[in-house]
Amino acid sequence: MTAEIAIMSRTAVVLAADSATTITSWKDGQQEKRYFKGANKLFELSRVGPVGLMIYGSADLHGVPWELPIKAYRESLGQDQYDKLETYPQRFFEFVEKEEKFFSEEAKSTTLFDLVAATLYRLQMRIAHHAGVEQLEDLANKSDEEIDGALQRSEIDIDALPLPLLLRDADIANAYASTAPKLAPMAGSSIFLFMQSSSREFLVTRFLEALAKLAVKEFFLYTDKTGVVVAGYGKEEYFPVLETFDCYGFLGDRLILNRLSPTIMDANCPAVIQPFATTHMIDTFRMGISPDVFNTVNTSTTQAFGELSDKIIAELGTTATLDAAKRAQIIDEVGTAHSDRWHQHVRNQHIFPLSTIVHLLPLPEMAGLAKSLIELESLKERVTRPSESVSGPIDVAVISKHDGFVWIDRKHYFRPELNHRFFNRA
Repeated sequence: MTAEIAIMSRTAVVLAADSATTITSWKDGQQEKRYFKGANKLFELSRVGPVGLMIYGSADLHGVPWELPIKAYRESLGQDQYDKLETYPQRFFEFVEKEEKFFSEEAKSTTLFDLVAATLYRLQMRIAHHAGVEQLEDLANKSDEEIDGALQRSEIDIDALPLPLLLRDADIANAYASTAPKLAPMAGSSIFLFMQSSSREFLVTRFLEALAKLAVKEFFLYTDKTGVVVAGYGKEEYFPVLETFDCYGFLGDRLILNRLSPTIMDANCPAVIQPFATTHMIDTFRMGISPDVFNTVNTSTTQAFGELSDKIIAELGTTATLDAAKRAQIIDEVGTAHSDRWHQHVRNQHIFPLSTIVHLLPLPEMAGLAKSLIELESLKERVTRPSESVSGPIDVAVISKHDGFVWIDRKHYFRPELNHRFFNRA
């Protein structure tokens, strides 16, 4: 986990990120987590343009640390600048997708094969379920006709699964075409269902088609996600812009991305405070109330209105009648009106005044606010949980139209005063 924040005014955007990273490993069947405090999550994306990038979530893309393609793209960009900020992340992801030094065709093919192969157990368990057994070993006692029927019912289930919005039918066809020639020859020796009986080989083609379809349709359930935040200015933009993406990695040759709604400052928007990843304490600061308390109050209020209506009807006696649907409608209307009133109070007393204050803050104060909010999130994590998933030095940068990307706080793994040549090279 991590904690990051972007604070935007009409003058500049401040980015801040902690340095904690979590490494998960397995030992004797038990999951072990280790925490380190030196990860780089905030980067300058252009040497000349006022653009910064933050990452959160997974720190690597199929084993390649994000820091490598980010810095390689920065070097390849050189002196080029774009009119719109949105072009920077577009070109960056194109670079990641096409740069074979990081992700060769062979590496992408291996990644796809691993994805499909990891689905073998899940598909075989579906077949076992439809065959009426709980363990894969029990399939050995089933006839070929029973296995055929169980596979057919599994195919119907898989066909009924929706294809996620970011994916295409072509992804399924590509997954099958890429993996079936490798899996088919080894089915009798490596796929448990066919290892049990060679007479089931006539089902291999259908099995592999269902396997590819299931792997693609469940792609988002078993992939690591990285959040990518790009903020700053294009040459033709005078107010800062914030672009956010969810990156799910490669599916064949395609890098699967979900672009979220951008945040664009203008003359009508005074300021924005946007947290990422771990956001509990930052949300509490913005709203004046903890998000979990906020949700609990809403749920409890609805429940209380229902209990109140029960008591009123009970007091009125048997002569009182109220249609259940009408009663639910009244409770919903009253609950919505009640919520709107106190939500408006939260906005008027906390969110709107904070936006006005942030708009007026000088840049050093904006940077200090961003750092303090990350420190607050780190403190909350440290005193309430045994983990250290938000901790370490905090990197802070201010990006403005004419001053560009300026570091306010930046950690180094070396002593700067002993490494003048590093800064001369930079």
